[in-house]
Amino acid sequence: MSSEVNKMIVDFDMHTHTNLSLCAWKEATLDLYTEKAKEFGIKKMAITNHLWDSAIEGACEWYVPQNFEHIAPLKKEIEEKNKSGEVKFLFGAEGEYSYKYRCPAVTPAVAEQLEILLVPNSHTHIVMPKEFIGQKRKHAEFMLDAFMDIVNSDVARYITAIPHPFNAVNCNYSEELFDFITDDEYKRCFDIAAEKGIGIEINPNFIKGKKLPEIYALPMMRMYCIAKECGCKFTIGTDSHSAADFEAYPLLYIFCTVLDLHESDFHRITK
Repeated sequence: MSSEVNKMIVDFDMHTHTNLSLCAWKEATLDLYTEKAKEFGIKKMAITNHLWDSAIEGACEWYVPQNFEHIAPLKKEIEEKNKSGEVKFLFGAEGEYSYKYRCPAVTPAVAEQLEILLVPNSHTHIVMPKEFIGQKRKHAEFMLDAFMDIVNSDVARYITAIPHPFNAVNCNYSEELFDFITDDEYKRCFDIAAEKGIGIEINPNFIKGKKLPEIYALPMMRMYCIAKECGCKFTIGTDSHSAADFEAYPLLYIFCTVLDLHESDFHRITK
């Protein structure tokens, strides 16, 4: 790994939410994100609101209203916003994983209408059986199975990246779970992701408030290094739900340095 700060330009964010996502702040609008993009030098930004395709049964009560019809009006708003040329916005979604059907909760018909599609394997607080909570190896196995189901699904060809991979959302022992997954298990996942052209997301908020030695020692860094060795391409995503979530964006340069990433390591959608 390089010990010098990586000087390449990182000017994209492929994972943000407007207030169409029920967990986002009401102030999270294209206008606000345009301001943030200017502040942090972001030239390309994907709007990826939460999505559970209404054609697929099994959505929890929270997800039911967040269907394609709910986010679709944003497409025209993005088209109008892009005319200014200030920031290039992409219309996309963060689809969900259905444990019932062992596949993304997004149909090809909906996926075709998106410019970018993210599908997480780590929204375990929503889709994982409650009895797995606290059973760390079982929790890790759930994410491994979900990852494989996602990359082998019939919509895999539409999936851009896996957001916050193996980082169990809203779990107070999330960092510990990386140690319950072996190198070989990671390799099996990332070999297929690389073959399918599915990227792996890096989120600068994961290293917020940490010193460099702590960042190098993070369990997730082993995962990212294996993904790179397998030939996976990377995306950048702040997973912003509010203006404050962009504050960690400058830390991307540290992340890129620790992983020794260069422009060729990033997914084509970032170009």
